[in-house]
Amino acid sequence: MAVGTVSKALLTEIANAIREQNGQQVHYMPLEMSSRVLEMDGTREGAGLVAAPEAGTGILSEVVFELLADAIRTQNGSTTTYTPAEMPAAIRALTWDTGVKMRALLLSDGTLELNYRDGRSSDVEGAVILEGWEIPAEGFSSSSDIPWRTRRSEVLRALIDSDFASGGLTNASHLFQSLQQMTEVRGFEALEGALIFDQVFSSCPSLESVYAARWEPTGEQTGNLGLYGCNRLVGGMGYSPDYGEDVDGHLGFGEDGILTDPAADEREWVACHLYADGELVLTLDPEPEEGREVTLSSRMCATARYRAIGSRAWDDAGVDVLKATFSEDLSGLTYANLSYWFYTDGEMTEVVGLSNLPEVREMRYAFSNCDGLTELDLSGFPTEGLTDLFYCFSGCSNLATIWADADWSLPAGCEGSGMFYGCEALVGGAGTTYDSGGRDEAYCRIDNPPVAPGYLTARG
Repeated sequence: MAVGTVSKALLTEIANAIREQNGQQVHYMPLEMSSRVLEMDGTREGAGLVAAPEAGTGILSEVVFELLADAIRTQNGSTTTYTPAEMPAAIRALTWDTGVKMRALLLSDGTLELNYRDGRSSDVEGAVILEGWEIPAEGFSSSSDIPWRTRRSEVLRALIDSDFASGGLTNASHLFQSLQQMTEVRGFEALEGALIFDQVFSSCPSLESVYAARWEPTGEQTGNLGLYGCNRLVGGMGYSPDYGEDVDGHLGFGEDGILTDPAADEREWVACHLYADGELVLTLDPEPEEGREVTLSSRMCATARYRAIGSRAWDDAGVDVLKATFSEDLSGLTYANLSYWFYTDGEMTEVVGLSNLPEVREMRYAFSNCDGLTELDLSGFPTEGLTDLFYCFSGCSNLATIWADADWSLPAGCEGSGMFYGCEALVGGAGTTYDSGGRDEAYCRIDNPPVAPGYLTARG
């Protein structure tokens, strides 16, 4: 344990700084000082003792200053390395947020916690509060007013404590705007008293879930561009917003709602592992294969009704998808929707394992603009639940052959307007060539001209 010579005047100055903050009239031993700093909460016992500096020097272990520096950093959330001479000023600069008010707290685990109570405290076990900000009763009028805007990149999730509902916030606009790494919000029911939600989740591209135990609003709720860019957000019943969606009509648990009841979450998720060789493996196993270089491991909601580009987990992976593999374990799903899943994956040349899906309902734009595909095997693909094939294969300009079972058929009511739009290379098994006048679901059948021309080829 290293020891060294230290000025007694410096130790007195540190002690004076502590007493200025806590208002005590006592003298401290050097090893006590860090404990006294940790005890500070902004309250003072009175006018603190100001001791006269002592002359001379003494021998002291460096542990004293290490503990003091740690205590100061615990109080102010800083990562600064303090020298002994800097400590008096750092102690005097400490401030505390006291009084009952609405606050946003940034925690060390990436949580942005909102609560309403006396002083700064967190409900997250083991949490270290890095910084806190007051939320005014009138809310925020613009994104630039958000006091935590410079630390947005550190937020991974948000938690709204139940006491926040007592704060009286009626305007929740911009609260979570541009939190681009945030994947979930919990406790959203504490905001059911708010009426205005302008851009509340605008530009939150990673947001998947907004959890609420209930939703009983006190009046009509609106929110201009409240869901702008939330392409991966999925409500408990599968709703996913369009790119520039407003909040209006979507704050709820219904088929058009973005909220999920954590006690009744029936969404099903698929792991997406994109490897460096370009293969995208879709599976229920959250762990990638050992021994393979992984570019991205993320997930998609199998039951989501995605409605916009940018909803795919691999959009920003930086590696083109060359092959998509649907693993056998996907048979464990209840059903799947594939809308937008491979939209514009133009370098993809192969798709295997589609027959492993138990039921598929919606495939809007599923393979749209996949220019690299020359053939696609739908053998064994479950058609019974299909309802929507809108522009499913549109823009697949090099797709020449679609294989299917000889007894392939679409269920009554399945719609597929424009599903073969631009598939100019497509030829059915009996020679029917693409015709721009025949690009909807009527041609999604085994080719049997002239009675029933189609673009599919019977396998075997």
